[in-house]
Amino acid sequence: MAAASALLMAALAVFAAAAAAALDTSPVPFDAGYAPLFGGDNLVRSADGRSVTLKLDRYTGSGFISKSAYRHGFFGASIKLPADYTAGVVVAFYLSNWDEYPKNHDELDFELLGNRRGHGWRVQTNMYGNGSTARGREERYHLPVEPTVAGVHRYAIAWTPNNIVFYLDGVPIREVVRVPSMGGDFPSKPMSVYATIWDGSAWATDGGKYKVDYAYAPFAAEFSDLVLSGCDASSVADPEGCQVDLLTHDVAVMAPSKRATMRGFREQYLTYTACRDRVRYKTTVFPECDDLANGDSSFHLWGESKKKRRRSSSPLQYSSSMQ
Repeated sequence: MAAASALLMAALAVFAAAAAAALDTSPVPFDAGYAPLFGGDNLVRSADGRSVTLKLDRYTGSGFISKSAYRHGFFGASIKLPADYTAGVVVAFYLSNWDEYPKNHDELDFELLGNRRGHGWRVQTNMYGNGSTARGREERYHLPVEPTVAGVHRYAIAWTPNNIVFYLDGVPIREVVRVPSMGGDFPSKPMSVYATIWDGSAWATDGGKYKVDYAYAPFAAEFSDLVLSGCDASSVADPEGCQVDLLTHDVAVMAPSKRATMRGFREQYLTYTACRDRVRYKTTVFPECDDLANGDSSFHLWGESKKKRRRSSSPLQYSSSMQ
């Protein structure tokens, strides 16, 4: 085992210099990587084919899906969210294989949750592995800047065999490190990439207190800068090489400076974490949970932060390697 680990580390070192160039994180045209999923005319392609708008009205939401499934990779999109009254509206960018494994699916989520007029959008991340929906690992955060302006916010997920990193505007906001005791809770099967807009009135805004008001419809979310940089589960000729390219790329490597930036974001904007939810989960059931900087005293027993936070007027800065 030690010899195998040494060989792996040596291989990673050899390929590290070339990996950043090998992993192509440039955006792809919509039709090159995606196909409509549902919604009919509520999915509208741009004239240049580089972006797509998803709409929700009283008849239907809409969505799209990647043409390929991936076993790990880096996936991202810039998203412009609808403005004004958006309570109950959910805009999602996520990876899933629920269609192939309905009873034991894996999933990695960005869910953007609408709100009443005068109240900001929130962003939620989540992870399921092998159908572990009863152990949902949700976290929620305030968005630090206005998300309803075109091109402001970029959401991305790096998924490797060892860790998962959620990015907002090139800033890591959450890392889930795989540990052996997680077992099947860590996503391991090939997943497709999805984007949807839908009616989440039952839960999305204050636990369902505020519903979608279709007097403000249609609600429109614009997706652009679509990145599909993954190990295609059906056609990768060199899966080991693809994994090395990913594992050694900046999107997957969490250097100390990146972890410090992530801690700073979480201390300022994290509003809920399942790692501190003793009401829903009774005891700590997530072995990968790290100790947050301020400890348990910063959170209520139900996982909500005790801090009062305000939206920042300063935008997050993109990392050059994410653009």
